[in-house]
Amino acid sequence: MTPEPDPQPVDPSPANGTARPEPTRPITIMLPDSVLKKLKVVAILKETTVSDLLADAAVAVVRRELKRALGKIASE
Repeated sequence: MTPEPDPQPVDPSPANGTARPEPTRPITIMLPDSVLKKLKVVAILKETTVSDLLADAAVAVVRRELKRALGKIASE
């Protein structure tokens, strides 16, 4: 297995004055066909992409679970 190259650093000062998003990496996931078809419909209805829907869901899981884990550590 060949290691993936490191993502390019973020340029904090683009020409339009807004910060560029953090670099991203592709991943592969396996979904049942029926779920993928429905997810594509949801993406169309929300005028977004399947990739963006899944990325947003992943970010939400990370935030929720880290908050929960850090809360448990703080209360110990």
